[in-house]
Amino acid sequence: MTRIGFIGVGEIASAMVEGLADSEAKPDFQFFLSPRNAERAAKLADSIESATVCQSNQDVIDRSDLIVLAVLPQQTDAVLNDLDIPAEKTLVSAVAGISTTTLENRLPHSPTIVRVIPLPAVRERKGVTAVYPANDAVEGLLSHLGGSVTAADETMFSTLSAVTATMSAHFAFLQTITAWLVDRGWDQADADHFIRGQFVGLGTTLAQTDEPIDNLVAAHETPGGLNEMLNNEWMNEANRSSLASALDAVFDRVTKSD
Repeated sequence: MTRIGFIGVGEIASAMVEGLADSEAKPDFQFFLSPRNAERAAKLADSIESATVCQSNQDVIDRSDLIVLAVLPQQTDAVLNDLDIPAEKTLVSAVAGISTTTLENRLPHSPTIVRVIPLPAVRERKGVTAVYPANDAVEGLLSHLGGSVTAADETMFSTLSAVTATMSAHFAFLQTITAWLVDRGWDQADADHFIRGQFVGLGTTLAQTDEPIDNLVAAHETPGGLNEMLNNEWMNEANRSSLASALDAVFDRVTKSD
């Protein structure tokens, strides 16, 4: 039985618990939840037999082998200052922008520290989670949530952190397309419905093939066709450069916060 504690029971922690509890390995897991978000923790415990809401964060530490830290960056110091984490424990930090060195300086007993970037799709066990440094136990756990990729160093880990900032921009892209339809007379609900149907199929393609993304671009356009036309008109060199510059700025922010 793997005993997994969660300090901070927000959206990502909940997604991890629900994904693991619905995986083929669920009999192997026991979950101990922080009381920090009492309503969400209680809801998880009510729906998942193997989940227990603990009396305190230290109670989570004491009852778990592996502890997922999932609080806001600005809360990290206050939370860790009140905890005693023994050397034999593993702390899995899902806190953005807090380096392993910073965490080590706040943990005097030197537990094992692993950073991760879980995404919401782990709830459906389809999320690929960034990991640093390599750790067999953590990577094994993540294999039940969609798998993982392990960064060679913390700088490489931060590049993956940077690209996770593109999610709302992806939806803003769809929002702009939908607004174009509305401007030309379509009802908002019908426009939304059509665009959802168009792009959910592309998500399925991504999920069901290991084909390189470069190849998927080519597979969805024909020479001289409409897809090629829009791709060339919109994703031109200037826009590609603008996107790369925005990612550079996010990367700089992530690494400076580290």
